[in-house]
Amino acid sequence: MPTTDLATAESRARPAWVRRAFESDSAEPDLDRVRRVGARFLGLGFIGYPVVSVAAILASAPLTDAWWPPLSILLSVGPGILLIAATFRPGTAWLTPLALTSWVGYILGLGLWFVAWNGSTLADPGGTAQWMVAFCGMPSMVLMLVHPRLAVLGLVASSTLAHLSQQLGRFGEVTSDAPVEILWSLMFTGVFLAVVLVATRTGRELDETREETYRTAANVAAASAREVEKERFDAIVHDRVIASLLAVRPGRPDDRLAAQAASALEELARVPGPDDPVAASEVEVIRRIRSAAADVSERFDVEVVDGDADGDDGWPEAVSYPVEVLDAVVEAMSEALRNVAGHAGDDAECAVIVQLGPDSLSMAVVDNGVGFDPDAVAAGRLGIAVSIRGRLARLPGGHARVQSRAGRGTTVQILWERP
Repeated sequence: MPTTDLATAESRARPAWVRRAFESDSAEPDLDRVRRVGARFLGLGFIGYPVVSVAAILASAPLTDAWWPPLSILLSVGPGILLIAATFRPGTAWLTPLALTSWVGYILGLGLWFVAWNGSTLADPGGTAQWMVAFCGMPSMVLMLVHPRLAVLGLVASSTLAHLSQQLGRFGEVTSDAPVEILWSLMFTGVFLAVVLVATRTGRELDETREETYRTAANVAAASAREVEKERFDAIVHDRVIASLLAVRPGRPDDRLAAQAASALEELARVPGPDDPVAASEVEVIRRIRSAAADVSERFDVEVVDGDADGDDGWPEAVSYPVEVLDAVVEAMSEALRNVAGHAGDDAECAVIVQLGPDSLSMAVVDNGVGFDPDAVAAGRLGIAVSIRGRLARLPGGHARVQSRAGRGTTVQILWERP
């Protein structure tokens, strides 16, 4: 099973509430996704710590006035609930004010402990006198999602206040162990802050990489489109505009030549769009080929023969051919016919033999004119190199071959096979 399919199957196997809590819209930027999931996880931590710290809260309650324990719980649970609720809103503009709110709430809780402390200490100095010391780094982890430098400063402030209150509640004074406890808290929590920082930077780099990839792809696509359009204009100018100008003779203009010139101008002005047909039926292919041959000269015969049938039941129903294939084949044939009209001689005869198959379209333009040496064609003559061989070479599955000898006529073979 492909990796993407396996990941999708595993995602679907998770309970719905897990997917809603820890997965986001796939179209969301990676940095926003990291921040959103991180905020949900940390919000659960703010709610969960009072639950797992019930014993510590009850044991340290005699050290403070009665109003402080419930207020400290509220200052922990409140920001957690707000964080979780906000993660279900679009965007992450809410994260900065809520991160600051959670940190201010934590600092406020610590500061009010000093106001509520009644001066007593724990009977067992090894116990927990300040239950909020257990998660002194969590507000800074939320800040790290949006402001790394502020998060570090916040960690120093919260760890210092938490451990000072812990020292007072245990010993009634700040002992020489306080700096060690604060340093240990900073080092231990710093590891988690580093993890958050790496996660956010990775998300930002993924977003920047994706944007750069999209930008590069757009530039490549635009350049490719310009090149395709340039080739289209070059082909129209060479095959139709210049051909029309070269066919002009003194006297009254030929009506067909006027129609050909008008068609060339319309094609130059046409802008390809999404409403253009993408496929042509067998009937349309034959009509286009006969019409294009007649535009060059009515003396050219077009013979259509059946291709190989698909089994005993004939072709599949509704056989069609890509429009770009039909355009390329017809233009290459027209160029070959114009070469016959201009260079094969006045007495030369020419026939176009077309063979249609369910997965192929081929033709041969055969004349018995004066012929030429294909290897001796001057570099500036673009009819064969660009309008026939080059046009088919740019077409997936396309191929063209020109065979000619002086005095033996010329055969231009044009073939397209469905890739």
